[in-house]
Amino acid sequence: MRSTHFVAASLLSTLAHGSPLKSVVSELVEKRQGPGSYYAITGATGGVHPRLEVRELEKTGEMWNLYLLAMRDFQAMDQNVIDSWYQIAGIHGMPWIEWDGVTGNTEGRDSGTMGYCPHVSPIFATWHRPYLALFEQKLQQIATGIAVKFPTSTRAKYQEAATKLRIPFWDWAKAVPTNQPVLPTALSVEKANVNFPDGTSGQIDNPLYDYNFHPLDNTQINGTGCPPNSGLGGSPAVCNNFDHTIRASESINNNAELDKRIRGILDSQRKTLYKILSQYSTFDQFSSSSSCAPGGVGSLESLHGPIHTKNYPGHMSPTAVTAFDPMFWFHHANVDRQLALYQAVFPDTYMGSCEADTPTFTVERRELLTANSGLTPFHKNKAGDFWTSADARRIQDMGYTYPELVGNPSNATIVASIKAQYSGPPDVPVTSAKAKTRRQDAAPTKKKLYLAEVNIPLYGLDDGQGGASPYNVAVFVGEVGSNAKEWTYSEEFVGIVTTLGGVGIQDDLSTTETVDLSDALKKAIDSKATSEDKAVEYLKENLHYRLELGDVTISREKVQGLKVNLISTEVEVAQSDDVFDRWVGGFKRHGEVDV
Repeated sequence: MRSTHFVAASLLSTLAHGSPLKSVVSELVEKRQGPGSYYAITGATGGVHPRLEVRELEKTGEMWNLYLLAMRDFQAMDQNVIDSWYQIAGIHGMPWIEWDGVTGNTEGRDSGTMGYCPHVSPIFATWHRPYLALFEQKLQQIATGIAVKFPTSTRAKYQEAATKLRIPFWDWAKAVPTNQPVLPTALSVEKANVNFPDGTSGQIDNPLYDYNFHPLDNTQINGTGCPPNSGLGGSPAVCNNFDHTIRASESINNNAELDKRIRGILDSQRKTLYKILSQYSTFDQFSSSSSCAPGGVGSLESLHGPIHTKNYPGHMSPTAVTAFDPMFWFHHANVDRQLALYQAVFPDTYMGSCEADTPTFTVERRELLTANSGLTPFHKNKAGDFWTSADARRIQDMGYTYPELVGNPSNATIVASIKAQYSGPPDVPVTSAKAKTRRQDAAPTKKKLYLAEVNIPLYGLDDGQGGASPYNVAVFVGEVGSNAKEWTYSEEFVGIVTTLGGVGIQDDLSTTETVDLSDALKKAIDSKATSEDKAVEYLKENLHYRLELGDVTISREKVQGLKVNLISTEVEVAQSDDVFDRWVGGFKRHGEVDV
């Protein structure tokens, strides 16, 4: 087992040795800036190659071996180097300082607005594209340097692997048999077997398991970005107490607990993903939880949230330090893949113009953002031009694609693939799209769909430090048990809606998401607990919700303005497997529930 090191370093001890915070930050800012020119982010080179699901990348031999070695060397880089793991991860949040000379306005701001990453923002999804491209570019550079060190007998294979290497994604909505882990084993084991360039083989500390700070400097990573969440009973701020990242625990890397938590929400995540990919909404409605375009069926940003919050209180949960955990990069590569699938299904909609709901280090509150706004701090050339959402629209122009999009398939083929992967049970894997079939009766059939509409205040839970804590809204049909730790594993659980909160941010912003009640209602009808014509009465009586985070129950009184309503709509059932069902006729409202 890797030892758990509690780090006693603190701001006070640093100041005691004559290193004022201002000089420490100033020195690091200098090292993060380019030497006379800007850091050009071009993405990986060598043509367009697919990012693979991590369990598929494991099967690639030389490429997987090279990937592990490159990730190890990436994490070992000097933390002061501009394109080190530490510096690139730090762009997302802490340390809250400039990267590549891109300055921001800190005057009169809370520290929580000093990271570059935009949440609850129209550029949430597109900002992460050049961010991932930067990570991918550096990873490939390191892999290329390793490949030439292999003996001549295998060097060509490793050089080809380096050319094709792209960052892998973790498809956390993938159907997985109940006897297999949802969390890929490659991310949860402490050691990894590799072949070294000198011809030997052995084990290394698995670079996908955690990231080790070297050192952890509490003048840069500290409690201002990782509040103790006193509103939840004073859970310790683990992210600034340990010199390596941890998951789903206050003290260890508890991947077994995390796997159980993700398994608990797997069906909910699959339903939400399928819903937002299959029902048309504008790009702005789909991509973020911002107020830019209300009225959608759900958002990608909200869907991605539970993978962060289910890691609570580990590093993936606080947005200020989330990118240090290797899991972040697998997770966000998958989010980018989901965005790419949406774009392939609905190619004619893209980012409009909208004011920013929340500020960042370089974006002011209410600043107008468009597809041509700079995605700071990412430069696309040495001259200093920023990437924009317009630049990031086509992933093929950035040197990568995804398995479902290889060969530029037809819209019908992509639809069939999405239906095959995500419309079925969560424990029955699918290896390929179903063959195209058509119903015997060509006349459209309709059914009624019931949804829980959750209006969730995004910054409604006080973290005890002037900001807002993340939290989850768990939705149930039926009686709810008293043990929060068992909620998402119960038969009554039907879905989850999440907010990541925000350091130093308290606002009355809210967003609306929906949870599908179809399976729970069908089960009740099949068991004779109700009937189709009494569905509304049954659901209004049995639809409930609870608030939780990390197995801790949160009192409703702590979050003002949260509401859950019952709504329904008509669904026109598709006549073949390469066409989505279509919601028609708008929503009928049946009132608030569980009041």
